[in-house]
Amino acid sequence: DVTGVQTCALPISLGIGATTGIFTLMHAVMLKSLPVADPSRLYRIGSTQECCYDGWEDNPQQDWSLFSYQLFQRLKEAAPEFEQLAAFQASPEQMSVRRTNSEHTARPLRGEFISGNYFQTFGVNAFSGRLLSPEDDRAAAPPAAVLSYHTWQQNYGSDPSVIGSSFSIDGQPF
Repeated sequence: DVTGVQTCALPISLGIGATTGIFTLMHAVMLKSLPVADPSRLYRIGSTQECCYDGWEDNPQQDWSLFSYQLFQRLKEAAPEFEQLAAFQASPEQMSVRRTNSEHTARPLRGEFISGNYFQTFGVNAFSGRLLSPEDDRAAAPPAAVLSYHTWQQNYGSDPSVIGSSFSIDGQPF
């Protein structure tokens, strides 16, 4: 009976599709290696497994294992056990980002504050333009920002003229 075969094939195909979707998600989130040069050599310093941004608004009193920038600098100077130490802190709020000399309105984007050696520590290269460097940590250095590849594609249509452009982030020039 053709109807019985169709009735049986539909649940099987839905089951195979759901299983494939779940495996794809698990592979992307849990099994796939980090997109860095050598993930086996990375360590996160902190007292909890929680990190960075998720849930910040829900419980701001929670221990987020964030350290002061001064402590980060002291650890960099006094911890020869580490080849490099990089610092980052996700912004708990979206930033207002607007390309200078553009007629477009500001866009609300998420961001992170990072140390100048952040990308170097992870062994990550730029698709185009430049990444931050330790020289960007100097007090006299002009403010610099890096736009993620995803944001460049999604919000700026992969426009090559965006690279190297000036931006206003929360009213400050970058």
